[in-house]
Amino acid sequence: MARSPDVRASWLALPPEPWKNGGGVTRTLAADPAGHWRVSIADIDRDGPYSCFPGQDRVSVVLSGAGVALRGDGVAVALRPREPALFAGDVALQSRLEDGPVRVLNLFVQRGRARARVACLGAQGGACDAGSLTDAPGQYLAARLIVAVEAGVYAGPEPGMQLTLAAGEFVLLQADAAAPEDSTRGASSPGAFVPAPANGFAVSLDISVQAPGLR
Repeated sequence: MARSPDVRASWLALPPEPWKNGGGVTRTLAADPAGHWRVSIADIDRDGPYSCFPGQDRVSVVLSGAGVALRGDGVAVALRPREPALFAGDVALQSRLEDGPVRVLNLFVQRGRARARVACLGAQGGACDAGSLTDAPGQYLAARLIVAVEAGVYAGPEPGMQLTLAAGEFVLLQADAAAPEDSTRGASSPGAFVPAPANGFAVSLDISVQAPGLR
């Protein structure tokens, strides 16, 4: 991973984009130029439909609020506070807020084109994997996104990496092309987050895609 952030910003300063159904707004933190993955934070203030994303895996982490219950054709998903939840984007889902508005971090990855690990750091634990890559020979590009929900210090697994983050701040770190066996190295060591408040936490997302033209 890179030693210094390629992007450092606050998601609170990003312009909100309204949902088509009027049920909330979303802010895009980072996205793959080829469209193979995207990370956003949504504010949801009412029950309503979730859009379909065929061929994609989704991981959601409730950052604030009591949670969301999702139901579809033979599918039931519980989005709980500070726990990553994996579900397929192929099925149309209806959402029901458990107890008022929520703020949710969402990862979208295209199966066969990207894979990722999402880990909650700090007071909470838990991690899950999403997406997949083909077995074609070549090199891979990796990115790590750290999203601080409360203020704290992120210590990466690499020697000397330490970042003090304010509440609402996120950083994107990108690595050079790596061999396939190295493409998940970051996912196995998400680093540590020492929160300023006792119950603070951050979310780490490690995402790999096959490098274009390096096959």
